[in-house]
Amino acid sequence: MVCLISCKRKERRIWDIMKKRVVILFLCMTMVLSMGACGTDSDKKASTQQGTQETASEVFDGPHSAQMKLDLSKLVTKLADYKGIDVTISGNYDVTDDQVEQNLMSLLSYYGITGVEVKDRDTVQKNDYVKVDYTGYLDGDAFDGGSATDTMIDVANNCDATQKTNYIDGFSDGLVGAKVGDEVSSDVTFPENYQSSDLAGKKTTFKFKIKGIYKPVTMDTLTDDMVADAFTEQKITTKKDLVAYVRQVLEKQAANSKSQASISAVEDDLLDKCKVTIPDEYLDARLQEYQHEFEADNCNDTQTLEQYAKNNNTTVDDMKKQWKELMIKQIKIEFIFGRIAEKENITISDDDFKSFVDYLVSSGNSQMADENAVYKYYGGGNKEDGKKTLRQLYVVNQAISYVVEKANITVEPDTQTTESSEN
Repeated sequence: MVCLISCKRKERRIWDIMKKRVVILFLCMTMVLSMGACGTDSDKKASTQQGTQETASEVFDGPHSAQMKLDLSKLVTKLADYKGIDVTISGNYDVTDDQVEQNLMSLLSYYGITGVEVKDRDTVQKNDYVKVDYTGYLDGDAFDGGSATDTMIDVANNCDATQKTNYIDGFSDGLVGAKVGDEVSSDVTFPENYQSSDLAGKKTTFKFKIKGIYKPVTMDTLTDDMVADAFTEQKITTKKDLVAYVRQVLEKQAANSKSQASISAVEDDLLDKCKVTIPDEYLDARLQEYQHEFEADNCNDTQTLEQYAKNNNTTVDDMKKQWKELMIKQIKIEFIFGRIAEKENITISDDDFKSFVDYLVSSGNSQMADENAVYKYYGGGNKEDGKKTLRQLYVVNQAISYVVEKANITVEPDTQTTESSEN
């Protein structure tokens, strides 16, 4: 279909730094940072289907970090005071009525609730939303992809009323003054740099059939019936319930953001104050394990690691440098909080660990369909290694939670966020 919307494409992020190794804190937030695939969707799909399914469970034939003996009492050469530490985070974690309304309106738009039909007049005005069928013509012939039905147009902003994406200049000019049932047309010239060479710089005509006039939905015009019709699956039947639902979601997001900011602040504080030695062979093993996982996730018979790097405007050497930097930080966190767990006798019960593994199985990841698959996934194909790794990371996370709960956390408002939200 020809795209009639003239807008800048969002630049795809070259690097998406994601967290790889799973630990438990709140909703099992991850800890080991890894590079997520940033190629095209088709590349990603092919990589997942051809590479991940075939190789992710293969036994890693390099050194296994889980089998190495580590004495954290010697490797953490300086453990700073970790009880009642003072840290400061910045952010705005209180949910305002304006935020609730803005997000509610976005949710309504997502569910197709963009306008309330106007019944007391039949003539289109500049600030109306208009439901139309339209067809585009080039040299008198309808062109492929140039038609749509039941499209809601924001006349004043010349954009799609639901998606808020802009149309080509002049697209909706002929709608103002038309009446419901009328057929009107607009002459449109496509930009010279338009993505379709068949239309670039060409003069076209769009014919519209006016099917209805609408006003934007507001909190005042939103009705219980509109909510009940759109949110049947969620069993939300009234406007009041929808407002409460949106507020609850935003408050959970804010609480999670505050928790993660607190965790990062505590980790950074202890990373700065503690001293840690990482055995070279252990670091090498972790990096080799990570590369094995990364290639299983992002490479296949048709895309090597070198090709992946080239496709993402980098080099394998640069990727490995970044992996090493992130891995060193991650290992230090694991060692520091692992040592704290030892000193505070923090352990994990079999029941808690089983609940954790069950959670991973229920997460929907095809590579973790059952308990054994979970262990293999986190053990480079070795079930015992995976089980040991997960238990260790669970305990590390419990130690992080322990330190965060005892920390003195000061929250400073994020003035930039506040100013942008006010604007």
